This record gives sequence, C-alpha cells and structure tokens, in this order.
Amino acid sequence: MTTYSTTSSGNTIVDGPLSEQTYGRSILPAAAYTDPQEFAREQRMIFSAEWVWAGYTHWVGNEGDVHPVEVAGKPLLIVRDGEGNVNVFHNSCRHRGMVVTQEPIEVTQRIQCAYHCWSYNLDGSLAAAPYFNRERRGAPSPEARRKLGLLPVPSAVWAGMVFVNLSDAPTPFEDVIKPLAERWSHIDFDRLHLARERKFDLAVNWKLAVENFLDFYHLPFVHPQVGPVAASLDVDDVVIDSDVIVGGCYPRGAEGKAKKSEDALPFIGDVPAGKVASQDIFCVFPNALVFLEADWFQVIALSPAAADRTVEHMAVFVDESAADPRFAESVSSLCDVLFHVNEQDIPFLYKLQAGRASDGANHTTLLPSWDQITAMFQTAVAARMGYSK
Repeated sequence: MTTYSTTSSGNTIVDGPLSEQTYGRSILPAAAYTDPQEFAREQRMIFSAEWVWAGYTHWVGNEGDVHPVEVAGKPLLIVRDGEGNVNVFHNSCRHRGMVVTQEPIEVTQRIQCAYHCWSYNLDGSLAAAPYFNRERRGAPSPEARRKLGLLPVPSAVWAGMVFVNLSDAPTPFEDVIKPLAERWSHIDFDRLHLARERKFDLAVNWKLAVENFLDFYHLPFVHPQVGPVAASLDVDDVVIDSDVIVGGCYPRGAEGKAKKSEDALPFIGDVPAGKVASQDIFCVFPNALVFLEADWFQVIALSPAAADRTVEHMAVFVDESAADPRFAESVSSLCDVLFHVNEQDIPFLYKLQAGRASDGANHTTLLPSWDQITAMFQTAVAARMGYSK
C-alpha cells in the first residue's frame, strides 16, 4: 500500500511499496532486462497496450512532412496535414502492405507507395491507384477511396511530443496527462523552441534508462557538478499517478540560476514566484522522461529496440524568444551541460546492464529511503507483465 504526506513545498513524500518489503528482493527479475522473450512480451503488454511516446512534433514541422517511426515493433507514419494537424497512420500500403517510406520525406500533397504507385492524401485517404481496374484511365470508386485509406492510429500531441495508443479501446490521452498538465499549467508549451537534439543508440535495456533517470541517489557521485550529497537530500518524491507518472522535485534546485543577467533565458510562460527555482523530474510511463525548469524543458524519450538495446531521443527546448541571437551563448551552454550529464550516465548504464547477467541480479536491494519512486516504476512494469512478488 502506498501512503503520502505533503512537504512545506507542496510536494509528495512517498511511503510506498518498499515500506513492507524486506531488503534483498527485486521487484523485477533479472530476466526482465535481458531475455528476448520477455522483451517481446513487453512490446505486447506495455507498448501495444497504452499511450506511449512515438516522436516529436518538430519532426513534422511543416505541411507535408512525413516521418516514419516504430512503436512496439510496428511501423507507423507521423504526418503533418494541410490544416497543421499531426496525424499518425500505420505505415502499410492498403494494397500489398509495403511500408510507404522508411526515411523522413517532404511531399507537396500526396504520399506515394513506390510498389504500384498508390498515393494517399495527407489526411490518409486514398488519392489515386493507377490502373485500378486494369484500364488505362481506371480509378478507384468513391467507396473504394473511403475504404482503402491509410489506417489511422489513435494519437495525441502534448508538450512538443507525439503519443500513440495501439490498443483496441484507448483511454483518452487527456485523462492520462491531465494531472501533470495541471501541475505545469503555468508553462506555455506552444512557445517551445527546439534548442538541440541528439540520438543515443545504447546497448542497454530501456528500463535501466528509466530507473537511472529516477535515481537521485547517484547524482553527487556520478554528476559532481550538481553539488554535494546534501543537494540530493533536497529532493521530494512526487507521485502524480503511481501507475503512470512518478518522479521528483527539487524545490530549490534552480536557486541562484534564474534571471541573473540580461542574457538569462526567458521563462516558458507566466511562471509564478514559487516555481521559479523548482526542478521537476518525471517519468511519463513508460518511455518519456521529462525535466522541467522555468526556462527550459528536456525530454529523453526511449525507443526500445531489443532486450539489450535502447535508442534515446534527447531534446532540449527553450522559449521561442530565446531564438534571438543574444541568447545563443546561454542556450549553447545549457545544452552542453545537459548532454554532458547524459553522457556521464552511459558507462554506468552499460555496467548496470552487464550486472544483470549475474545471479546476484535477482537479489538487488531497493532502499526505502531512496528508491520508492524506482520501486513504483518497477511495480507498474510488474503489474502489466504479470510478475509475481
């Protein structure tokens, strides 16, 4: 059972799944990080069953931009239509099922499959199918056009990200994200400007990347630039939804950094005084890791490719007004720091992955004083996968 108490900063301290758990027992078995069969089950039971991160809206920044992605092993297309909307479709031509494209493309009006030149409008509807009935000027009937468009995938856009749900009966995305959206209601995500983006192809299980992101204990030892151990003590566990959104908040993590000079980055929205110094760090289950300060927003999105391979899509955003050249040095410095922090974690992730081959990996210890949020994440995975305690 999970219980909560509130700190003076308004955050939640967790007395959760570890309070009744004896030391020395993993919530997830080591095989959950190494076994290809368990990875395949995750793709079905987690990534095909609920809302997951699929891409960024800036990947399709202009009308006619088409960006292929893969979610749960399934090829999808993210498309920006003529009305400015972002839509997602199954990347499979309705004739013979060939993927329409495997590379990002920009089209004027139609997306064409190269096999038999069937083409689709940006809203997914079938536009043309030459020699459809074996006649030179033959064309599909209006009924055929309606029935043979690209198959849509339930999708949603929030905070510069694209989420999809491959299940048969998705819960509205707005219901899932609402508590975090309300917490961040002072941020104007429509003003986001991409500062820098990088892709990291890592030989590690995706869950280790999540757990490392939620591990505040390692910060002073792996990232000494964040400050002494005392700095890590000034973090509150925060539970938005124990099944979906968990993380932490440094109420004073950005103190002394905000608005020191004319070149300090502008805030992303109308940030109240009480939130100017805070840092929010959350996992939006299962694969979006988000970090928010008043003047920047970071996403580390995870694309699991195998039991021991994860592609990280890391992006840093600032307010659109920070695109002004006078902020260039500040933006560059910010990005350098954030990407360096991510790079510092990589060798430790590799060692964590290597350790999962040990018999001792089934006897790791989660500390009630540090690892309640990690335990919540593991519990959420275990519940979906049917692992017994």
